[in-house]
Amino acid sequence: MKVSPLIRQLLVVASCLALSIPGGCAFVDQKIGLNYARPDQSPVRHSGEITVTRATARPSPRNGAGEWIVGSLNNVHGVHQADLLSDRSPEEWITDALLHELRQAGYTASYAESFPVTVRHGLAVTDVSAFLTVNKGAVSAETRHELKFNIEVYLNGDRLKTFTIASRDDRIVPFNASKEEKERIMLQSLQDAMQSTLPEIIALIDKK
Repeated sequence: MKVSPLIRQLLVVASCLALSIPGGCAFVDQKIGLNYARPDQSPVRHSGEITVTRATARPSPRNGAGEWIVGSLNNVHGVHQADLLSDRSPEEWITDALLHELRQAGYTASYAESFPVTVRHGLAVTDVSAFLTVNKGAVSAETRHELKFNIEVYLNGDRLKTFTIASRDDRIVPFNASKEEKERIMLQSLQDAMQSTLPEIIALIDKK
């Protein structure tokens, strides 16, 4: 019995949708970039030197190739099928974002593996958790990006205060959302987190 091209295409689509129920149709690892940028919108220019460092008690997970696992691609039931990967760690991503924001505000900000003995103002990024979950359905996908980290403020080597920053983004995107869309989701979360907390950090630094 001959099968028309239209029927054959419908059978292929139906088979793919059926496969998406238990395990997903053609799930593969996807690499995305962790970048940060924001236009300079600082109404007040600050001055002074700030040293930024980071401490990682529990480093973000990596796969066998050394790539950082920054998210999970799941089927419609939330069962893991593949990973979202990046060439840089969430810790480095967030640290660079903090340096960017401080420089935008006018500070001379630099990174160091540890605080120099002579440092006056220091910020430490700690306890980083950043993960994007994508649950793929038949025609759309549900995404959830959860971001959390601490920024510890130091003066002359003494810790003044710890700010806990958290952000969560839930949205619906097309089933075949591009890597650029996933990058935008993560970037928006970090921008929101930085802009909500940085004014308090700057106020504390300028007061000391």
